[in-house]
Amino acid sequence: MRIVLILFFLLNTLHADINSTISNAFANGSAKGNITLFGYNIDRENEENAYATALGGYLKYTTDSKLPIFASARFYHSEPVGGDKNREQTYLFQDDGSSLTTLAESFVALKYKRRVLKAGNFMLKTPMMNDDVTRIVPWSYQGAAFTSEAIADTIIQINYITQIRSHTSDDYIKQSASGEFDKGITMLGLTYEGIDEINFQSYYYHAPELYSTWITQLDYKHVMEDEYLLCLGIQYFNSGEGGEYNDREAKNGGDDINLLALKTGLNGPFYDLTLNYSQNFGLSGIVKGYGGLAKVYTTSMVANGRGNYKPETWMLKSRLELDQWSSHEDEVAIWLTNTRVKDIRGDDFDAIYAHYRHHFNIDTSLYIRYESIHYKDKNDVSYLRIIAAYNF
Repeated sequence: MRIVLILFFLLNTLHADINSTISNAFANGSAKGNITLFGYNIDRENEENAYATALGGYLKYTTDSKLPIFASARFYHSEPVGGDKNREQTYLFQDDGSSLTTLAESFVALKYKRRVLKAGNFMLKTPMMNDDVTRIVPWSYQGAAFTSEAIADTIIQINYITQIRSHTSDDYIKQSASGEFDKGITMLGLTYEGIDEINFQSYYYHAPELYSTWITQLDYKHVMEDEYLLCLGIQYFNSGEGGEYNDREAKNGGDDINLLALKTGLNGPFYDLTLNYSQNFGLSGIVKGYGGLAKVYTTSMVANGRGNYKPETWMLKSRLELDQWSSHEDEVAIWLTNTRVKDIRGDDFDAIYAHYRHHFNIDTSLYIRYESIHYKDKNDVSYLRIIAAYNF
């Protein structure tokens, strides 16, 4: 890969002993992993259901990341176990429902004074390109990623993505969640926290054959009486410049996203209560963006305000920690969603979501998630996920 060759060429400018560096890198490397048992049931009213159970996880090894050059590799696997029905519809495996093994990370990185340049395969955490942790196997990306924290209170990101691997494939191809692309996808991101209690983020994605997107987000957090945290936020997503592979009415993303989202919440000693609102004034959806799941305030397990056909969504989220009554880290949550569309082609719905999360210890957890969606003009559907995980 041309980018990797450039990175190795740049090493010649370093005065450290290369052989010694490589030896130390492996001697002080680190490994970690995860084992997950994931059961998923989709219950459709008057339609065929789908269910499956997957056993899998990941194993990751990273050479000493304190050195000027380091490398990392992360393998994921998801294997069907037990009975199933229409298991490909759970998206826990490959598109045909067979087991999935993939290399989600395999990169070389250069680090210099709080600046890191990666080249190869890696995972991302940005609003419209991210790993999406709702399945065992995440999304991942191929190309180059630069991150700088050299300026105080500021993070700068520059990514150039040549190929994408979805969460149901082991192949990196020129296909995003929104469609094909030939000339790559470029992203510029800025995060600034230099103003007390305020976090500012802005991102710009340029995909010539698809569409370009600009995102800005401002979050305000204010501590009250040492026990309560007031949270306010605003998001804005806008897209345009549709290319030859763009689909304006696509649910995952198109060149007519015009979404405004607001958040207000109160976090107490053992509970959170948040009211979120969003209105997409455009015809394009923003469910997955270019890959992963688009990070909009009005997002639940399945229900969301990110769809196409101009949805207006209210979402009330409540979460209660049970630590004061239990010796473990337990929590329960209930979220209510109301979505009404402004275009006759869309679907109105109401949804209720609940989850219970139990930590047996710092490494072992059980996560039970349920959501029921009631549509105005089509069949209702409910989703149940039971996830047991062990980290090591």
